[in-house]
Amino acid sequence: MSNSDSTTLSLFEEFPPVSTDEWEEVIKQDLKGANYKEKLRWQTGEGIEPLPFYRRQDLSDVDRTDPIPKRYADDNANDWEVRTPVFANNITGANERARDILQRGAQALSFKLRVRRTEGALGGDLSGLPIQNQHDFSALLDDILLEETTLHFDAALASPTPLAMLWNEAQTQNLDSQQVWATFSYDPFIYLLEHGQYPKGREAISQDIQQLAQFSSQQLPGVRPLSIDARFYHNSGATIVQELGYAMASASEYLALLTEADLPLNKAADTLNFNFSIGSNYFLEIAKFRAARLLWKNLVEAYDGDADQQQAYIHGETSRWNKTLYDPYTNMLRTSTEGMSAAIAGCDSLTILPFDEHFRQPDDFSQRIARNQQLILREESYLNKVEDPAAGSYYIEQLTNQIAEQAWNIFKEIEKEGGLFEAIENGTVQSAIQQSQKQRDQSIAKRGRTFVGTNQYTNPDDNMRDEISKTGQTVALHKSEEINIESDSENLVKYLADAFSQQANIADVIAKLFDYGRQQYRTVSPYRGAQAFEELRLATENHKSTPKVLNLPLGNKSWRKGRATFSANFFGCAGYNIEDPIGFEDVNKALEAIKNEQPDIAVICSSDKEYKELVPAICDGINQLDQQPIIVLAGYPKEDIESYKKAGVDEFIYAKCNVLKTLTRFQQKLNIIEN
Repeated sequence: MSNSDSTTLSLFEEFPPVSTDEWEEVIKQDLKGANYKEKLRWQTGEGIEPLPFYRRQDLSDVDRTDPIPKRYADDNANDWEVRTPVFANNITGANERARDILQRGAQALSFKLRVRRTEGALGGDLSGLPIQNQHDFSALLDDILLEETTLHFDAALASPTPLAMLWNEAQTQNLDSQQVWATFSYDPFIYLLEHGQYPKGREAISQDIQQLAQFSSQQLPGVRPLSIDARFYHNSGATIVQELGYAMASASEYLALLTEADLPLNKAADTLNFNFSIGSNYFLEIAKFRAARLLWKNLVEAYDGDADQQQAYIHGETSRWNKTLYDPYTNMLRTSTEGMSAAIAGCDSLTILPFDEHFRQPDDFSQRIARNQQLILREESYLNKVEDPAAGSYYIEQLTNQIAEQAWNIFKEIEKEGGLFEAIENGTVQSAIQQSQKQRDQSIAKRGRTFVGTNQYTNPDDNMRDEISKTGQTVALHKSEEINIESDSENLVKYLADAFSQQANIADVIAKLFDYGRQQYRTVSPYRGAQAFEELRLATENHKSTPKVLNLPLGNKSWRKGRATFSANFFGCAGYNIEDPIGFEDVNKALEAIKNEQPDIAVICSSDKEYKELVPAICDGINQLDQQPIIVLAGYPKEDIESYKKAGVDEFIYAKCNVLKTLTRFQQKLNIIEN
């Protein structure tokens, strides 16, 4: 075939078009008349319920024909910045690690530090990197080219201190301030949610926000000090829709405060940075990041801005909520799909966390794998080459639109309430997140949501007690013995910069950061979805002996095998030793095995029909023993439950039962945990 022929002919001409009605008729027949829009609708638990398929005509409802633009890609249409966290317990080690990371493909560095001050107490403490003063900060960045490396300081409300130190460092090195790039995680909304109180009065916080933005805009225009840290919402169990709605409410409050202080909208927008966690719902997460850009466009236009010129800067970080302690290498599979979602969706920078980051200090292997996952996505998978590669997908475009609409509705409700601060004070945000937490926890407990290696398909050889170690250190803040800070600046950052240039420590200026009020509000906290199951299994590991479970497969081979497999998987979640014989010829053989093995738990595995004879016989035999195990029935034959309980069955295990609640009862009966 010639080139000219190939341009005029299409293989699709050989296939006649199929109408939606024809597709739906086939589906209806397959479902025996059931409505697929009800039967096959996906209950995502994320605030939307998409249909199983969409067609071209569905895009007519979506007011979008072009790819969603992305401003900050450099060499390629969909490029992103490879941001890597630096894990170290001291300044020298952090500097060495940072320089090594940059040589191995990373483009941006992330440093974490937290300043904590207890109300009414002197001083405080510092977790993460122990940056106490300007000398420490300079040592941290020794031999790192600031004009070629983007920095991120995950310092929460202590962010003004590293910002001031960065300004001093830029002046000391005589750098072009236009070429210093950094982001900070200053987010007072998250602080209020997590701690239940304001770090300062509302007016003082508003003033700090304005001063941070004004300072950065004037002195370090490449720095974004104000964060919309939506990671907190995700890692606390919020839905995707809630995560985006609250993020936009936070951004709106920032823009309102900054424009009221006469900062032009374009400069105000350039001081913000969005931080989103990336969950494991692959298509939904692609849609989430795309929806974030559409929502930001709506928000900028609401403030009479030019959305094409004032685009959002969006960072993606792999989820902590869905990572597991047991079978931890599965976390690498999770982070791979998460990183791919954010890359396809067009994030501006990306962090893939090491698979073991949540339970120990990551080692060289886990850090290398995390870094290389990004490099493979970019250098070998070419996900950076095409602008908005998901554009035009009927399914993803519909998901994007639905998520954006629902999130915008949440944002509007927050605005009606008076803004995000007011909604947090009223408990609206906390109530919504806690309701989402409850639904997620119930789904995990009943294994509607699977964590491989934790609540399903467990590895009996996993012993993680000795693998857990502290993931960071805490040191006391040190006050200078004699210091008199001289500064006539009313701007918070300039005052701090002056103080650090005079050898002040953070402890000397902490009162400028925190001035606690007395009012207490409801809180929510980040957690991991698998934690409750992990705690049960860790309790088993810490117990003096491991309970033994003996399956009793009897009768029909298909039924007994299926229920014995279910039983082994069920009790494996608590880390019990499972004895799973192929089968017993009769009840006497099963009772003989109980005498010989002396299990803590005996599980009868057969069909509902055969249970009518097997259960009374086995229970009667067990009741004659000196050492009697807990008798369990695999299944839940409703009409016979009461008679089986009277015969001696203690527990029933079955699909859709609350596995976590049931295993907790076993732990209590076996004195592994207290009632």
